[in-house]
Amino acid sequence: MVSIPDSKSNTSPVFSNSIAGAIMGLLTVTSAVSFGTLIFSGELAPFMPFGIGLLLFSSVIISGVITALSSYPPIVATIAEVTVPIFSLISRQVVAAMPDAPVEQKLMTVIATLIFNSFMTGVIFLGLGRFKLGSFVRFIPYPVVGGFLAGIGALLFVAAFQAVSGLNLQPFSLAAFFESNVFWQWFPAVLFAAAMFVVPQRIKSVLVYPSILFGSIALFYVALMLFGIPIEQANDRGWLLNSVPAGGLYRFVTLQALQQADWSVIIQQIPTLAALWLISAIALLLHGNGVELVASRDLDLNRELKAAGVASLIAGVGGGVGGFLSAGENSLAYQLGARGRLVGWMISAICLAMLLGGASLLSLFPKFILIGMPLLITAEFFNEWLYEAWFRFDRAEYAIIVLIVLTTITVGFLQATGVGLVSAIVLFVINYSRLTVTRRTSAGAYHHSNVLRTSEELEILEAQGEQLYIVELQGLIFFGTANKLLNQIRDRINDDQLPPVRYVLLDFRLVSGLDASAVLSFAKLKQVAHQKQVHFIYTHISAQAKERLKQGECLDEADPLCHLFPDLDRGLEWYEQQILQQYRSHDENPSQSPESALTAYLKADFADPNQVDRLMHCLEMCQVAEGEFLFHQGDLYNGLYFVASGQVSVVLKLKNGDNKRIRTYTTGNTIGEMGLYRRTVRMASVVADQPSTLYFLSSATFEQLETTDPMLAASIHRFIVTLLAERLQHREKELSYLLESV
Repeated sequence: MVSIPDSKSNTSPVFSNSIAGAIMGLLTVTSAVSFGTLIFSGELAPFMPFGIGLLLFSSVIISGVITALSSYPPIVATIAEVTVPIFSLISRQVVAAMPDAPVEQKLMTVIATLIFNSFMTGVIFLGLGRFKLGSFVRFIPYPVVGGFLAGIGALLFVAAFQAVSGLNLQPFSLAAFFESNVFWQWFPAVLFAAAMFVVPQRIKSVLVYPSILFGSIALFYVALMLFGIPIEQANDRGWLLNSVPAGGLYRFVTLQALQQADWSVIIQQIPTLAALWLISAIALLLHGNGVELVASRDLDLNRELKAAGVASLIAGVGGGVGGFLSAGENSLAYQLGARGRLVGWMISAICLAMLLGGASLLSLFPKFILIGMPLLITAEFFNEWLYEAWFRFDRAEYAIIVLIVLTTITVGFLQATGVGLVSAIVLFVINYSRLTVTRRTSAGAYHHSNVLRTSEELEILEAQGEQLYIVELQGLIFFGTANKLLNQIRDRINDDQLPPVRYVLLDFRLVSGLDASAVLSFAKLKQVAHQKQVHFIYTHISAQAKERLKQGECLDEADPLCHLFPDLDRGLEWYEQQILQQYRSHDENPSQSPESALTAYLKADFADPNQVDRLMHCLEMCQVAEGEFLFHQGDLYNGLYFVASGQVSVVLKLKNGDNKRIRTYTTGNTIGEMGLYRRTVRMASVVADQPSTLYFLSSATFEQLETTDPMLAASIHRFIVTLLAERLQHREKELSYLLESV
């Protein structure tokens, strides 16, 4: 139903709940009667009163059970309107599949199908609620859900006209709609549905629905009186329900239906029923979200699933159908003042009263009301999912909704379900393919490893940086994105306008997965590597992705052009070593002692090289083996170290106990220069990556130099400031380059 604005009321809660329950009970009875005319039509029309009785029985069970078990006290639960056109479709399919069977057996087969559906729906709802799996249903794409509901609206529209007495839609004839008896069934129904749809949007009153309902019935009988048409003649013309037998409407036929049903026909309906189970679960959760918005409170949706499951099972025992909470009905009830469980009990009581003693009253019900109710639901579904959806969805998503509706009308509901899901998957693939799996690309000019290089080494790496093409990957690499990545790398390698690429680094740190098509693209990259003699460096690749690439023969650790490293930093370090080995000057003496090597480095950087010899006499040599710590995180600062040979790394101990490499120092670098000024504890540990020789300048010695040899102390200060400035300048260049490449 269309929701209406809140209206203030000073009445007592009992009175408000009673009024709300009475009005909602009458509307529920009307809906049940209307739905019965849709499901039990055609050959089953003589059994329509019995079918209406089954739906009234179902309404009693649904409202009573869900009211008792729901997490929302004033819950209004009814037969799920989204299931009715599917039930009508299944009813016609069952009858058509049994052309030579007695009509009683056809009826029992339809009833058995409803029972089977109720039990299966109950089990599914209970399972989803018990294992808290309700949220998984929400993974169905929203446009597909909208298409389902709009398609159901289309089925309701067709079913409503199939309930018109004397109207045969096969073959279709426009003239048949304007035969006198037919016209005066559907035309008032259209007017009634239009009034129920439009008037509540204009008149803000909680009594608008019952007023239209009772006013329409009154106008019908006034018209009969004015034109002198007796009740018997109106019944003969199909303007009223068929004669209803006196007494109750309901009979318990569950065992009879299960025994007499043609189960081979029921089995044929399982694909359609399976789609119905999925749609029912989706609709329940969507309606639950709607009730949360109306009531401004959270519902326990898993509890609502279990409540609906229990109701469906009990209704199935009696031969009925299941149902669940309805956002529209709850919105109306809330505006009427519904705040307690009395509402649900009254709905159940009114349906029970009609079931047991309302047969004679039911026979006086104008048929256009029963035809108009599904037309109203059709209008609401079409308004939300064909009109308003135009403004909420992009055109591709909206096209899926229209496609599902057209397929539902022209081919069938089951086929529309498959078309909708396939279309949504295709649209997802297309949209996801437009996203790039490349988070960032860069070159080796400014993107360096954590190995601290000398000024000469940095100049070499920056000059030769275009030889390295770095691609940081992200997301899922699949057939929609893998080929784009392949073309991107291939185009860069073949670009004659840029410096040639000899190394390609692929970082997988943010990659969530890859499929078989991605493996094929990486196999083609391997071919490119051998054709162009380009080294491919793979970093931070997961064990699963590594195994897939190895199975696809994309990774071969014995291949001289294929290199794997645990992270980006290690991969960059390897690349830098290759470049430095090739381009670094080789005029160094391999037999040069660590002391001589350090002296040469310092003389190149000191403003006054003559002071380096005096500095060397103040240093203490220390040697560390591979894996040995120079100092540990948290130790008191006691001096500055100069690396004379080997390699050491600064590691930070993380909260989980792992060590993270922050920096690596090689010959000519200094460690702990900031401590000379801050005099704090060591912020990280230093461990030797290989046997190394270092020279140590203690804090005490440096303080003594400031007194005894201020010129040397000043040269040390200048050396450290220059060193820090160069590092800062390099970091600024690297940061600027990375920001530009985002």
